[in-house]
Amino acid sequence: MLTLCIVFFSCEKDNISSVSTVAYSFDSDSNSKLMFKDGEPLETMTSESRRYEVGKVLRVKAINETTIEIANFAPVDIESATILLTIEGQAKPIKLLKINKIRAHAVQEIKYPFMEGTTAFLDTNNNEVNLTQYKVTGIPISKVSFDFTGETELIKKLKSLAKLKWKIKYHDFDPSDDPNNNWKENIDAKDIRRFSGFIINMAYLIVSDNTMKAFADEPIYDNDGMLMTVDQKKAALQKMIDMPMMNCGVVVNVSGLGGGSTYGVANHVLHDYLTVDPSFITIHEMAHMVGFSHSSSMTYPSKENTGATVAAGRVYTQMLKNDEFPIKVSNYYYPSDLLK
Repeated sequence: MLTLCIVFFSCEKDNISSVSTVAYSFDSDSNSKLMFKDGEPLETMTSESRRYEVGKVLRVKAINETTIEIANFAPVDIESATILLTIEGQAKPIKLLKINKIRAHAVQEIKYPFMEGTTAFLDTNNNEVNLTQYKVTGIPISKVSFDFTGETELIKKLKSLAKLKWKIKYHDFDPSDDPNNNWKENIDAKDIRRFSGFIINMAYLIVSDNTMKAFADEPIYDNDGMLMTVDQKKAALQKMIDMPMMNCGVVVNVSGLGGGSTYGVANHVLHDYLTVDPSFITIHEMAHMVGFSHSSSMTYPSKENTGATVAAGRVYTQMLKNDEFPIKVSNYYYPSDLLK
């Protein structure tokens, strides 16, 4: 762990206050480590400590009363972010620190800024807050929570995912390395790096207003073969938005597997999603996760070639054409992952 004294930082003054905010960079080996590096142990990559909320891919968590961990679960650099700290009993979140840049999949532990520096901060209403009472003892883990904000286009897109409840964890579904099942033996760092961008873009598709409209306008059959009403179709998409857990793995022999909290796709999906619409597979499996069977066109298109995968596919294709997705070929940090 690098202490505050060797993490690069500067002070930026708010235009309406004399209070200075500490700004950090986590953009090199000298001030951060990398998650999901080739050769990282599988048990580390799939551990509970690596679970994160898709709406908080820039994750901050308290390690103890005095130390926090900052981690970027996106495969792209994030710049100009502000970390917000909510303390139980405090009226508004506090602007704890600014991040000039955090590289893709970077992780670092630091002391709270008030432990070794200023105790004067601003809340989100730009009112001054003094944290001197925590300078010696820190803050109990149970009394804090964190979020991030910012005004860049990327941050705004990542923040739009806060509508989702998904908690993401990468999972090895074949710990016994059974060649007779449809799960890949020993998923690797490359699989997870690809999955990290894929799941963000799928989340962005699911929360899009255009996707909700496409579902509402599309003829979709329920499990009983009856056409769903507009309200039923919107409710089906909302169930996808409200899924609490996604244990994500890599499949072989088939293109996807889904059900309950299990979400698996093949490596050809993880390779192609930045250039080709994957909705036929990905929406199909999500539909299984929220209770739809193969008799519903939430999974397979109807004989008229309508259904959820078709509707979502049109939206995904248009988003690719308009270069709308948060994760793109141009900003993905590990170009060799995009090779066959």
